[in-house]
Amino acid sequence: MASPHRNPYAEMMRPSLQAFPSEADERALRETLRDALWEHCRNSLGTARLLYHEGRPEPLVATACLMAVEMACRAALTQAGLSFEGDLAQSLRRLQESGRASRRLAAAERAVAWVAGYMRREAPDRSWGS
Repeated sequence: MASPHRNPYAEMMRPSLQAFPSEADERALRETLRDALWEHCRNSLGTARLLYHEGRPEPLVATACLMAVEMACRAALTQAGLSFEGDLAQSLRRLQESGRASRRLAAAERAVAWVAGYMRREAPDRSWGS
């Protein structure tokens, strides 16, 4: 029987191990975030293609392309357990230096190079550097 003088919030305020997510929960959350970021990457790349094919202004296409690369980088950082601090170039360097992530980065670079090759074939009037 509960005491009428007991503070009902005291139990909630006491630290417990349950206040922290389990390793499995953290991994699942990281994978969900990674998948969402990758989906944003794919959507941004699709938007870039659409804008290009519609003949939209160069800055719009460039912004969509930058968003695609940034989201891909953020997905890879999330997979590696690293945070994105707003600087794409610095984040890519951090990925490259992070061991396992270096293989992912190399794979991402190959994928981007492949897409750049495709874009060069489709739109040879532009430089599609990889």
